[in-house]
This record gives sequence, structure tokens and C-alpha cells, in this order.
Amino acid sequence: MNSVPLDHLDELDIADDTIVIYSTDNGPHMNSWPDGAMTSFRSEKNTNWEGAFRVPELIRWPEHIPAGVVSNEIIQHHDWLPTFLAAAGDTTTVEDLKRGKEIGGRTYKVHIDGYDLLPYLTGEATESPRQGLVYFSDDGDVLAMRYDNWKVVFMEQRVRGTLQVWFEPFVQLRIPKVFNLRTDPFERADVTSNTYFDWLFKNAYLVLAAQALMSEFLATFEEFPPRQRAASFSIDQAVDKLQAFLAGGD
Repeated sequence: MNSVPLDHLDELDIADDTIVIYSTDNGPHMNSWPDGAMTSFRSEKNTNWEGAFRVPELIRWPEHIPAGVVSNEIIQHHDWLPTFLAAAGDTTTVEDLKRGKEIGGRTYKVHIDGYDLLPYLTGEATESPRQGLVYFSDDGDVLAMRYDNWKVVFMEQRVRGTLQVWFEPFVQLRIPKVFNLRTDPFERADVTSNTYFDWLFKNAYLVLAAQALMSEFLATFEEFPPRQRAASFSIDQAVDKLQAFLAGGD
């Protein structure tokens, strides 16, 4: 973490009142190395693998968050909004937004997919409130889900590297793959293990559990539908806009 802004906070005597986080939005583009970074996790940005989603996360808040602590708990960027609000003294906004809350003269009724991490970060709780997450593609596809140490992959990017990962589609699996991210953090079991598929079928119940959790998650979209369409790298949206223009639409 760059010491210059941290030293400046110390000089201003506001370090104890300032939360500093160092992170990034996604895993690296290994295909742009040496200008891009490398990662020990499988694959890179724009895939379903951990190399696309795992990022460093360094946090500093003196007198509140203990220094030098390493965590293996699950944390997602969505969690920072409710965490920052809680640090500022507001612990109800996430639930208020589900019912509808007026902010700045406008009423919002939205589902924030985030948890207040403050009790965990400050040591009041021993575990992160987040027990899992859903992996989405840029197009809005559900690629995988994680619960505890288990990751279930529904769609996979089979290109192993280079800019081709942006050209080739995700492949939908008829039977999801399962990984234990504590014993196989680099997701190599299906590549190197002679007995991976025997192990997979012995643990097939995890797929059913994942499907139940996904159904519960997707059910929230009935009350809180997506507020905008996902980005698209195909010509479909461009054609739709052109047809709407020709028809005199927006």
C-alpha cells in the first residue's frame, strides 16, 4: 500500500477517522503480460475461474481494525456500501432500501447484495457474514456460485489464455463441476486428477444444494428486477437499437 497518502493522513491527524482500502475490480489480464499482472489462480479476467475474480484486499483503520491480520473469509465488493454506512453510524439503510427509502429527494426500492462486515473486521465477530457469492459474466450469465469452501460451476470458459477469452463463448455444462477452494484453490482437479469425476459423483448432492441456493437467490429478482440490461459484446443490442430508431422509437 502506497505510504504517501497514508503518511499524509497521519500528518493531518485524521488516520483514526479514515478507512483506507487497496484493491482492484477484477483479476488481471494475463494476456497483456508484461504490462498486465500474473496470478497463481486459474485463468484470468473474463472467465468463470478464480483468476478472474480473486483480488487483493488491504484495509487500514487504526484503532478500529487490528493490523497485521490475514483473513480467508469471503468478502465481496458489494459489502463495502453497508460496511461504510455502518462505520458512519447507519446500520439500517440496506433493509430500509428493500422497503423503499427516500434519499436526496428520490425514493429508492432496491436490493443491495451486500453485508455489513464491520463486526468481523473489528474483531467483534469471528466470521464474515457473507457465506457465498454468485459469479456473473459481463453479459449477465450465471457462471458459478460459491458457498463456504465449495464452488459449483455452471458455465466455463475453455480457452486457456490470450485475448481469445474475449472471442469465445462460455460453454454451458450439462452437469456442473464442483471444486473445493480450500483443498484445490487453483481449480486444477478436473485437469490433473485421475479420480476427479469419481469424486464429483460422490459429492453430487452439492449440485442439488447449489441449485436450491441459486433458486432462492434468483427469486429475489421477482421483487427486485434488474435495473438495467447487462452489457453485450454481440451485435444483438446494436440491432435492437437500430430497429427501434428506424421504427421511430427511443
